Amino acid sequence: LARPLYRRVVADVSDVGLPAGSVVLDVGTGPGRVPRLIAAAYPTVEVEGVDLSPEMIARATSTANRTRTSNLRFQVADVAALPFADNSVDLVVSTLSLHHWDDPAAGLNEIIRVLAPGGQAWIYDFRPALTATQPITSGLDADMALESPLIGTTRLNPIARLVLRHRPPPS
Repeated sequence: LARPLYRRVVADVSDVGLPAGSVVLDVGTGPGRVPRLIAAAYPTVEVEGVDLSPEMIARATSTANRTRTSNLRFQVADVAALPFADNSVDLVVSTLSLHHWDDPAAGLNEIIRVLAPGGQAWIYDFRPALTATQPITSGLDADMALESPLIGTTRLNPIARLVLRHRPPPS
């Protein structure tokens, strides 16, 4: 069911034109399908996948090892405490994960913390889950846009996309 969405995410990544050495983080990676697709399509980009479930990370790692993808890594992590340095990630994606987060506000704040200035986060999820985040996004150090329904789809599409852009520091 999610394959069209995953293809959409990879196409959206393509549209950004990330330079070599960029870091893409997939939050709530599950079995790692999205980061595997991104890593295969963009071998000069470093792709990281995190998930709270050790079982999902074991499965994602096992599959990635069989495909011998060198620009792809997985680790167990909570979105509310990401194991990445401040300003170290160029693009964060998350598909159908936010509605599972224990604390969406903490997760979104962590995503903004790890985003490089000018970096973006794309949170794809069910429209009601993303609409419910609007009160907590007003205080984020980021520009925010909610695409509901997802741009290029019908009004019946249940998926939307929250776009966060890390504001560069004032000069």
